[in-house]
Amino acid sequence: MQVYTVHIHPGDADPMENAVLIREGFNFWAFLLTGVWALYHRLWLGFVAIVAVSAVSGLLVSLLNGGPEMDFALALLTGIGVGLIGNDLRRRKLAAKGWKMVDIVAGKNVSDAEYRCFANLRSAPSGPVASVPAAYPVPAPNVVSTPSIGSPSYP
Repeated sequence: MQVYTVHIHPGDADPMENAVLIREGFNFWAFLLTGVWALYHRLWLGFVAIVAVSAVSGLLVSLLNGGPEMDFALALLTGIGVGLIGNDLRRRKLAAKGWKMVDIVAGKNVSDAEYRCFANLRSAPSGPVASVPAAYPVPAPNVVSTPSIGSPSYP
């Protein structure tokens, strides 16, 4: 099962029409096609950072008289780094543009996750937009939770 975060733009007439699901975890395409992936998703600052890291690692290879093995190792590390944070970069970009994360769903693939997301919203009591579940429910004021496990403490 893969976990996805659901993002909507609140200014849309039907926010779920243009909902974006972003998978949690490692992004293989960001690892494999680092710069092209950043450009495809319009992550301009991410692309500039990738170019800067590549330039610095190329300069480092030439200063240390490293061979193609060192160049490959640095490119591999850069790709792994972008693969690890790629989906988070997309989430930050959406948040900066005013998109809201409204749900976290799991599914075998993105279609299954979309189905589950819409099923969750359909089962909510009062309309799809007003009933979007909160990311973190607010505990009752008299319940104190322990920070390590989040379970309520009993006197």
